[in-house]
Amino acid sequence: MGALIIALVAVVVVLPKMVDTTSGEPTLGAPAETEDPPLNPPPSLIEENATNPIINGLNRTLDEALLEGRDALIARDPEAAAAAFHRASILDPANAAARDGLRRAEILVEVRDLEISAVAHESRGEAQEAAAAARRALELDPSSKIARTMVRRLARQAYEDAYHNLVTRGLAALEAEDYQQALDDFSQASKSSPTAPEVVDGINRAKAGIHRELVRSHLVRAAGAEEAENWSAAVDAFQSVLALEPTLADARDGLARCSRRLDLTRKMDYHLARPERLATAAVLQEAADLMAEARAISPRGPRFSELIDRLDHLVTQSSIPVPVILESDGLTEIMLYRVGQLGAFDRQTVELRPGTYTAVGRRPGFRDVRLEFKVEPSHAPPPVVIRCKDRI
Repeated sequence: MGALIIALVAVVVVLPKMVDTTSGEPTLGAPAETEDPPLNPPPSLIEENATNPIINGLNRTLDEALLEGRDALIARDPEAAAAAFHRASILDPANAAARDGLRRAEILVEVRDLEISAVAHESRGEAQEAAAAARRALELDPSSKIARTMVRRLARQAYEDAYHNLVTRGLAALEAEDYQQALDDFSQASKSSPTAPEVVDGINRAKAGIHRELVRSHLVRAAGAEEAENWSAAVDAFQSVLALEPTLADARDGLARCSRRLDLTRKMDYHLARPERLATAAVLQEAADLMAEARAISPRGPRFSELIDRLDHLVTQSSIPVPVILESDGLTEIMLYRVGQLGAFDRQTVELRPGTYTAVGRRPGFRDVRLEFKVEPSHAPPPVVIRCKDRI
């Protein structure tokens, strides 16, 4: 067919140029000098002779080949499309539609191979490979319905698989009491299906589990701190429990119990750190009452009991007066704070409970003297000398 078309073109185009149009005799000479040569050669032999009946037939044949190639592309038959566009390119080598059609036919072959590969991968359960082949086919040919459908189907399947895996993993985490992992999984699944019953139920169960675990951990911490008689830490732990479960009776009882022990401990520590204050009768009575209140606590741990014993010893020692010798010159008037005026004397013994005392001496014409001394339990200090010696 191609050889026949070329022969026809030669007859129609070349033969008229070899015949003298005036004499009808053939000539091999050049055209007459009076004829102007064409400025631009025609783009193709067919276009040059468009008015020739034979060429008109060739044009129709060209159009038919192009139409056949287009229909073959639509029908996704790359072999038939390539054959049709090849015939068209023989008829008109410069035809852009024929060149483009050949290129698209070549691409369609690759697209078809990719579609076949994607289907094969999917049939073997190789979803990722199938999706990659389908996406590549769609890049080459956006009109590929097979590739587009497969990409959508695989994306939907991947979405459903991911959702199913998250829900399954979340349920397994709930069963294993790994509530934080369960919450993470169901929360991730909720991004896709926030109102799905299994997701809503899973999130609620995970949060409830986390809540219970947190309450339990605070109770364990409180019990440990109470066992160690760390009353401050125990109070903090019970308060944390009640912040989560305000009506929990065990936590409320534990808070009351440890708060009382914490208060008594702080008060006993205060008296033990300042034994000189017990020289005052009111303070001594306060310490004695505190000790009695602490003894009423039950049960008592070893550290709490030891604290009571130390305070008991201090109160007892502070209740026993110690003889203290005061010496002067018989001219200096002496006043002892918390005791009263002692007057002028040379030597005097007073009974003082343990503590810190201040004595002040005054004598007309002399500078006052002020002396502080400490009385230890069961231990008499050296004689305290108070004399005004510096004249004014």
